[in-house]
Amino acid sequence: MQGDQHLNVANNLADQSYWDDAYATYKLVKIDGPDVIREWIEQHIPPGEGRRCLEVGCFPGRFLTVFGDLGYELNGLDLTPRVEHEFPEWLKSLGYNTGEFRRIDFFQYEPESKFDIVASFGFIEHFRNWEEVFLLHAEWVAKDGFLVIETPNFRGWFQRAIHLLLDYKNYKRHYVPSMNPKKWESLLAKSGFEIVHAGYIGQFEFWIDEQPTNWFKRKLLNQLIKNYNLFKAIKPGTKAYSPYCGIIARKK
Repeated sequence: MQGDQHLNVANNLADQSYWDDAYATYKLVKIDGPDVIREWIEQHIPPGEGRRCLEVGCFPGRFLTVFGDLGYELNGLDLTPRVEHEFPEWLKSLGYNTGEFRRIDFFQYEPESKFDIVASFGFIEHFRNWEEVFLLHAEWVAKDGFLVIETPNFRGWFQRAIHLLLDYKNYKRHYVPSMNPKKWESLLAKSGFEIVHAGYIGQFEFWIDEQPTNWFKRKLLNQLIKNYNLFKAIKPGTKAYSPYCGIIARKK
């Protein structure tokens, strides 16, 4: 097991200290207003009164609350310190039914029973051994339950160019070959899942982790922002331009 732990640390492209620093003062906020990922979930996931949902890498829980609104009991895993007490208390304050929230390494977690929903958002792409991570998610899904996985899309040529040029440090925290809905479909077809939806999500948008200090990069960013509305005519759900990719699949 010790050797496996070292292997998984080596495969993780984002050190835990990065997340701890980012989330130390992060304000917990429920999604309010239009959101493409929330709409994607609501379009494909049925209400689940009395059923259980697990989010892997659950903090800060923006999309976990969507499952709470659909009636699911909320459970989560994360290594960020705030996940043990403050986070579930916040969810309870919003009126959600909460189960277990554990501060534990994903690879050390062994659920006592399977879940009706297993989800993660922006998680698997931080691992070089992403297929192992992906299939562990799938293993924890109960019969007739759903797997919901979303990542950013840095693989489409235009999105990749933006992040390579303007967001390189953040780009290197992501394993771009993992952002592959076709590959996800292939993996799940061998694991007894029916694909509900797989592909690229949303109209063109982008974000960067830090503002560039280089003059040329600042100029390029300003031009991209200035001409942002020109991209709104591009059809949503395209590999080159869409900001996200995701899969929802039901275990048969």
